[in-house]
Amino acid sequence: MRPRLLGILSAVTLQAAAFQASASPAVLVVAPSGGDFTSVQAALAAAQPGDSVRVRAGVYAETVVFPRGGAPGAPIALEAWPGEQPVLDGGGGPGPDLLRIDDASHVRVLGLELRGLRGVRDGSGIRVTGAATDVVLRGNRIHDLRGRNAMGITVYGTRATAISGLTIEANEISDCDAAPSEALTVNGNVDGFVIAGNRVHDVNNIGIVAIGGETDVQPDPSLVARNGAIRDNHVARARSSYGGGYAAGIYVDGGRDLVVERNLVTMSDLGLEIGAENRGVVARNVHVRENVFLANDKACLVFGGYGAGTGRVRDSRFTHNTCWGNDTLGSGNGELWIQYAEDNVVSHNVFHATAAGLLVSSWTGNVGTVLDRNLWFTTGAPRFLWNGTEHAGLAAFRAATGQEANGLFADPRLVAPAAGDVHLGAGSPAIDAGDPAFVPAAGETDVDGGPRVGGPRVDLGADEATRCGDGVVEAPEQCDDSNLDSGDGCDANCTPTGCGNGAVTAGEACDDGNRAGGDCCDAACALEPPGSPCADGDPCTQRDGCTAGTCVGQEEPAPTCRVAHSTMLQICDGSPDTKDRLGWRWKGGAAVPLAELGDPVAGGTAYTLCVYDAAGGTPHLALRATAPPGARWRARGGRGFRYGDGLATPDGVQKLSLGPTAITLNGRGAALALPPLPLAQDPAVMAQLHASTGACWTSAHAPPARRNDPAQFRDGSD
Repeated sequence: MRPRLLGILSAVTLQAAAFQASASPAVLVVAPSGGDFTSVQAALAAAQPGDSVRVRAGVYAETVVFPRGGAPGAPIALEAWPGEQPVLDGGGGPGPDLLRIDDASHVRVLGLELRGLRGVRDGSGIRVTGAATDVVLRGNRIHDLRGRNAMGITVYGTRATAISGLTIEANEISDCDAAPSEALTVNGNVDGFVIAGNRVHDVNNIGIVAIGGETDVQPDPSLVARNGAIRDNHVARARSSYGGGYAAGIYVDGGRDLVVERNLVTMSDLGLEIGAENRGVVARNVHVRENVFLANDKACLVFGGYGAGTGRVRDSRFTHNTCWGNDTLGSGNGELWIQYAEDNVVSHNVFHATAAGLLVSSWTGNVGTVLDRNLWFTTGAPRFLWNGTEHAGLAAFRAATGQEANGLFADPRLVAPAAGDVHLGAGSPAIDAGDPAFVPAAGETDVDGGPRVGGPRVDLGADEATRCGDGVVEAPEQCDDSNLDSGDGCDANCTPTGCGNGAVTAGEACDDGNRAGGDCCDAACALEPPGSPCADGDPCTQRDGCTAGTCVGQEEPAPTCRVAHSTMLQICDGSPDTKDRLGWRWKGGAAVPLAELGDPVAGGTAYTLCVYDAAGGTPHLALRATAPPGARWRARGGRGFRYGDGLATPDGVQKLSLGPTAITLNGRGAALALPPLPLAQDPAVMAQLHASTGACWTSAHAPPARRNDPAQFRDGSD
């Protein structure tokens, strides 16, 4: 974030012809035809306290300003007509703002779509400035604002009197060129606010931020964003285009007395950062709790001023957060990154690092930090870097620093973190591992909104494990009758007895948790006949059919896949396994429509390379390697996608380049599950790349291969 100059709104004279405000609240209708007004601005000019300006569906090529506010108990509302989606469109102009509220209290902006600014230098979809109270921005969709400092929602407390009673809720902000500013901002003298339930994604720089100390916004650096809550928001793909890329999904820069809770941040540069960019400013008393941070590029939790000459972070707490698989780019920051900070507490969190093993990174400026009762885990060699000294493993870290007296190193057994499910699985060591004296703060819940303490002791991480059978109905339970019996109306999985609830009870031959057919257990909870078609979800199998209630596929190549003029397959069995290598190339086939590639960046498309060997004419799966969707992918500007993972996890894929006429895949390391070499190649080896969309690409390698021995298989065509 960098300081920016605020635009100065010139005096605006607004008139409403032949309309006089009535003494009682009125509904003023804006519509392309048939309403009271055809212009949103004209309707706002006429609106008086208590009135509602309701906008019918249509595109309104205008920028608007609230000329006045409402009164206590009688706000002025600008809102979409129920069930319709009106659009304020900048018409490709530079703005600066699509909708502006200056020194106006008791206003509502509800359900609008705002879009279409171009060439912005400093502008917003919605901008609130000055001093005000009781401002609500809810349910708006803001997108496609292009330029520099092209922000979604900005609130600037510029006066000596604060903006207070501010609610920013359930908005969606996307595709904004916010850099070097932010997508959703409260800045300066803002005292009392809630930012809740918003979705911010695909923005160029920081997602959500609360700021203090920028004197071009608020001349008094002591008047900072404060006494607020940032909760239940979802931020994805907030990445900066400058300075090496260190945008946080959620950021507090010099704010104080804040609660940041139950948010989800994924695929951003950083998960969450508490900092203070301006010298002499202190971010203080910020409680970060029950948040989830998944697969962010460079770190999970970061706190402290970024340099010796900047501000500091003090007296803040980071508790009950779950960090999984962050620092995906291997930048060397790990899960927890501590900078210039004093007297902060990090406790009751779950930190699960990538295979690189870096759990904590701290160089200088870290004073008085207390780490205890956290659960740490990595599948690699655990590393703790503390004030410039690296310690291998939790025991060495504890012995050298005195930190983590009650910490644990163990697999937290999260249910399915790669798919976004970070609930604690059965037998997780995080369950009941918290401080026995822990008492939740007023209003504190777990990440699902359930009780924060559900057993004899609080759990670690964002989730409090659900205890079916304890007589308390808590998410995701549908019932709880104080026992684990099935067939008594509330089954052992705390769902009502009945076909489709996942518990087999009297009269059922199977129960797979749904009432759908085609999955080997039909709508009446009877087994489907053997051989019935089904889908086993494995891209490397074909001819899926039911066997005793289970869907089983055959390990064989798909009969129809795209072919190419030039192909290559290379498998190298190194010693040790870290020297294993895999390469596959497909080039020169008919151009593939980009839509067929799916969307591995944001749409969940996964790619799996399946290599089949054959012996005596019978194929079998020799190797599989998957490039999962998400943060490791980048779009190539209409030319396909590129995947890069320096750690080559989970299956050893390091690089994958997808284009309309060319695909290359490279893998390396011990995560590659290579087959014994040489391959039988009887009658051929087949390699197929399968997309989860159903698309596939193939190469065939009949003997003689260019090389096929115990160290390497290599074959290709020109």
